[in-house]
Amino acid sequence: MCNQPNDEVAKRILSKIGQKVHYRFPGDEDSLKGTLKDRAVMESPTESAVPYWDVVDLIEFNGKKETWIRFGYYRKPRNRLVWGSQTALTAPLSEWKKIFVETAREKEWFRELLKQVCKELDEEGIWAEFQVCSR
Repeated sequence: MCNQPNDEVAKRILSKIGQKVHYRFPGDEDSLKGTLKDRAVMESPTESAVPYWDVVDLIEFNGKKETWIRFGYYRKPRNRLVWGSQTALTAPLSEWKKIFVETAREKEWFRELLKQVCKELDEEGIWAEFQVCSR
């Protein structure tokens, strides 16, 4: 992830932290307004001629008790940076936990992904204090 990116595009994407977010549900459902509290960004490897950047956003919506996470992306066609995740899954942290736990229970390929993530973070010393992944 690019917390201190050298990439000028990633810096532009990160500059949105602290700005207002307006999330519109599809159809006639309500919308939510809040603030982008934090964001991780990384350039996405792609075989497309158009470059992409993946983002993970932490959002505080007005009137909601929990913070929410949104996975999304930007793309840059014709040298113009565009948000490309108009219908991205956006949910409270507890819902993401449920999604990850239920999928890990059901799907070996997802458990393997989580193991690889834990192993990589453990090798970097990030998980050392928790001993979560070393079981």
